[in-house]
Amino acid sequence: MKLLLTILNPVIKMLRDSFPSYQTPRPNDLSVDPNLEVDLILYFVDKNISGFPVYYQSIKDSEKENRISDNLVHHFELCKNESESFLPFRFSKNPTQPESDKETDIGVFVMSRAQKPIPIIEFEAKRLSESSNNKEYVCGIRGGIERFKRGHHSSHLKVCGMFGYIQHKTSVEWIEQINNWITELSKNNSDSTIDWTDKKELLSEIESFPFIEKLSSIHQRTSQKDSIILWHYLIDLISKN
Repeated sequence: MKLLLTILNPVIKMLRDSFPSYQTPRPNDLSVDPNLEVDLILYFVDKNISGFPVYYQSIKDSEKENRISDNLVHHFELCKNESESFLPFRFSKNPTQPESDKETDIGVFVMSRAQKPIPIIEFEAKRLSESSNNKEYVCGIRGGIERFKRGHHSSHLKVCGMFGYIQHKTSVEWIEQINNWITELSKNNSDSTIDWTDKKELLSEIESFPFIEKLSSIHQRTSQKDSIILWHYLIDLISKN
């Protein structure tokens, strides 16, 4: 046994020393952008999300929202493992928070013992289909954007996102419909606890990837007197390879 350890110890040390180190940026570290971690995650999502529809079609056993989100988390974790670079983040379903019992669909955590397991970016997911209440992408008790605006989701964050699982019609049609719902709310909303009137509430197209439309919007949070940026990824789950 001692002989075996004598042989293995140099190898273990070599592997440990060659493994990339990672330290969470400190709040007062002026050498890094404060949004560095979130930007890295969004870059990772941009780079890998186009592969999800093909992967989903190959393993599809359900069209339910939670099952699709499980598959999306699995896809991202596989992409991490297959990557040659070190990404110290963990994608997780239904991340918890100490101050809220309302969970988003997907959260991303920093893999560090020095940092509490609180997501640094969260994503709400909604089906856009013939059978779902599609307006809940925007508003209602389970409304995705509305929950972010009210601080029911991600009150500790300034940047989050949404995944729209398109199972009916096209992304162009859904973008128009979502913006029409927001415009309608800005004109007819009678609830003084939420404000939809800013033009930045509307989804603005940013970039197109295969099977994916990426958009952004900025939403006022009346209760917190601030705003939150949302990145939207509308994912075509209809098209065949």
